[in-house]
Amino acid sequence: MTGDFKLSATLRGHEEDVRALVYPNRQTLFSASRDNTVRKWQLTAPKPPVYDDTIALQGSHWFNGLAYAPPSKAYPDGLIAAGGRETFVFVKQVGSPLDTDPHRMLIGHAGNITCLAFSEDGSKIISGGWDSQVFVWDVEEGNVTAELTGHGGPVWGIMVYDAKFVLTACADKMIRVFDINGKSLKTIKGHTDVVRCFCKLPTSHWSGAAFASAGNDEVIRLWTIDGASMGVLEGHTAYIYSLAILPNGDIVSSSEDRTVRIWRDGQSIQTITHPAISLWAVAACGETGDIVSGASDNIIRIFSRDPERQADAETVRSFEESNKMYAIPAETASQGQPFQKENLPGPEALQTQSGERDGQQLFVRENDGSVTAHLWSASTGQWNLIGTVVSGEGSGGSKKEYNGKEYDYVFDIDIEDGKPALKLPYNSTESPWDAAKRFLETNELPMSYYEQVANWISDNTKGAKLGQTDQPAPHQQDPWGTERRYRPGDAGHSSSSGERKLPQRTYVNILEGNAQNGINKIAETSKQLKDAGKLDAISSLGDDDTTALHALVDQLTKSPQDPHPTDGQVAALMIAVSKWPRQQRVAAIAILARLAVSPSFVSITSSGDTTIIDNLSSAGLFAQKQETANNAVHALRLLVNLFASDSGRLIADGEFDKATKLVRPFASEPESPAQYKALATLYLNYAILLASSAPSNESASREARAKVLLIDIATLLECESPHASDPDALFRVLCALGTLLTLGENFRQAMKSGVSGTLHFVGTKPGAQNQKVEEVMQEIRDELR
Repeated sequence: MTGDFKLSATLRGHEEDVRALVYPNRQTLFSASRDNTVRKWQLTAPKPPVYDDTIALQGSHWFNGLAYAPPSKAYPDGLIAAGGRETFVFVKQVGSPLDTDPHRMLIGHAGNITCLAFSEDGSKIISGGWDSQVFVWDVEEGNVTAELTGHGGPVWGIMVYDAKFVLTACADKMIRVFDINGKSLKTIKGHTDVVRCFCKLPTSHWSGAAFASAGNDEVIRLWTIDGASMGVLEGHTAYIYSLAILPNGDIVSSSEDRTVRIWRDGQSIQTITHPAISLWAVAACGETGDIVSGASDNIIRIFSRDPERQADAETVRSFEESNKMYAIPAETASQGQPFQKENLPGPEALQTQSGERDGQQLFVRENDGSVTAHLWSASTGQWNLIGTVVSGEGSGGSKKEYNGKEYDYVFDIDIEDGKPALKLPYNSTESPWDAAKRFLETNELPMSYYEQVANWISDNTKGAKLGQTDQPAPHQQDPWGTERRYRPGDAGHSSSSGERKLPQRTYVNILEGNAQNGINKIAETSKQLKDAGKLDAISSLGDDDTTALHALVDQLTKSPQDPHPTDGQVAALMIAVSKWPRQQRVAAIAILARLAVSPSFVSITSSGDTTIIDNLSSAGLFAQKQETANNAVHALRLLVNLFASDSGRLIADGEFDKATKLVRPFASEPESPAQYKALATLYLNYAILLASSAPSNESASREARAKVLLIDIATLLECESPHASDPDALFRVLCALGTLLTLGENFRQAMKSGVSGTLHFVGTKPGAQNQKVEEVMQEIRDELR
């Protein structure tokens, strides 16, 4: 079929943004959403196409990544893999009941998982995420077989090109080519912004290229596998989120500009506008050539060139009308510039002017004074109405101006006590997630705030329609007071002295991870290792052990600051941490780290001749370049969390020399952003401990320890690892350094020269441009004067 795509079916069921899609055959479609579900859609009637949906996977947080492996001898119905905010890769057999446990739950990432892909034979899964890590997992063994390293930022896209090549798309603007065993083969430069997505092109493609890539620079780039540029496809006017390839070689793209576009011979041949801002995902069916889109309005839409699979005329007309009724903010339509209505052509332009390319935009001043937006369709040779431009009519009675643009809302965001609020502009016609992302990127804030800020925007603009006021509904109480000011949760750098940040006095905890999934993974791994004969009587967990561990879920949920673990629970976890194969220890050490805040944990693990630090060391959890780098991440977090209790601080104080020696190698070469941040937090807690007036700290020994710690901190600050770019982690290390300088004048003068050199080096780092980092650096300079 070579005609235009038209709507085939509209699939409703998800309650939040649809973030990922796979379309393996004409009968079946899978979707992943921010509503914490993966859904399976099954074709139940062909004319018109009707689909029935079931929930294939239910999570505790939203999903971003989705992958599918076709049926095989081992898995007759195929496999799906999904990942997201929970940091786990869930693998489930297609068709298995919702209440059955995942076939595999792969734990290793330290941050949000953004992308997944199966190897060609379905035996391996490759995962990437915000933690800049890419892991290759063995599906059956459940362990990491390789790590694709070198990424200088979050990884947004993965493509398995063939049995040999794996490609990654990174926020550092690079495309990297690896073999599936982890060997780096090539780094491809060319994108001017974040790279997000790929599609593989068929042999003898019209472009001569092997694959296409796209991202935040709003163009599609075509490449050979050797990295030679074969052309650029221009037309989108915002971020490109997803690419797909049709059986005939046409490229399909989806974008933040409300459109899905189809490309052939270097040109856009069709633009499909949607009544939603973000087109997060697009996929193509290899059997039919149909395409499917997933959007920020929670809806999945299928489009077909075959009249036999197109929706009835009324459904198509309803879709087109929904586009026409779409309200387009004037500041968006004019790229933030003042909208000059009087300079626009009248409605006659729709008959007298022709577009130069498919998807070209035209604004028309109608006879009633309104402004409409139209896109040129190259295939039909006409302008299609896509919406009405609105100005001065938001959710508020009047627009708010910010940086020369008008918005429905301009919220105040308190990031830190005593500092001026940051401004978050927002229009009711945009996605809260997009506004949150723009705000965090503009202000160089950590993405850990992402979900929190987006949900807050949603809660405070819920139900906003054109013409409403911007005040909360009477039954809604603003949790942040009448100022409608948002204050994110503690990011680990609270200041207890007004505007000043130094010295820090509040110890910081790191409590991350889903307890239920972690315990389930431990029980699952225990059974697998037993069945494989890899555990003896000493290293096995019995039924009583797993029952005791399952009780921990309720303890951690109800009392995360002190879950009161029992001797049996800790003993079972210590068996897994010290006796199991290293690749299978991640979940157990992650749960131990959560328990370390409890005084009872300290008394259980450090009541004899050895302490928990001795046990972690003898288990090899601080070894660098081990099979699972996140063993060290969670071991560092455990040390961090010891500072939550008086008894834990006594252990940390007494084992200062041993602990700092164990973690010192990571200061010069952190293996991941999560590792860097955990070490930064550990150094901050130790600095607070040394600066406290604890009677056990004699001045001379305290300053000797402070000197050792300061040298370690300087090593961490001066490391050139790409993982050391998070401003929040950099802020913590600097607070640790500055807190140590408050020990006394003699200590400051002795350290002055070295600290000044370190500050000069830090000033050259990208994260140093962050406001809070600049402010604490200035306080440190003031301390040195």
